[in-house]
Amino acid sequence: MQSAKGCALAALLLAGCSSGGSVGIGGIGIGGGGGSSGVGVGLSFPVGGSTALSDSMPDCDGDLYRITPRYPQQAAAQQFSGRVTVSFNVKLNGRAADYEAAGDKAFFEETKRAVMRSCWPAGVRQNLLVSFSNGNAVSWTENSL
Repeated sequence: MQSAKGCALAALLLAGCSSGGSVGIGGIGIGGGGGSSGVGVGLSFPVGGSTALSDSMPDCDGDLYRITPRYPQQAAAQQFSGRVTVSFNVKLNGRAADYEAAGDKAFFEETKRAVMRSCWPAGVRQNLLVSFSNGNAVSWTENSL
């Protein structure tokens, strides 16, 4: 019976990939769409066209700013520190696209939220390291990949 459940799960994962997104379970991701395919370790965005947030944001009109991620409450309460490495392309309107992240999963959601709401130099690929430390400090650092 276990193999039937495993086959059903594999079918769901593969169906997600054919729709152009990436699917990951337990740290293993199966990528699809955007010219990338195969199996990778870690968490990779976009999942199901994750640029929807940046698409709904107004154009930056030349403004440049970074929204600082909020320190997740649970991580702050436990004085949990971590890092997230992000890379993304910037569309001509200054909004992030093709977002990818690796690092401490506790900080993924807030980091992505901040990146998608920020305005970046148009057409320039960004590679950044976002550090969360001491339960309250968040810093951005350029990251050369």
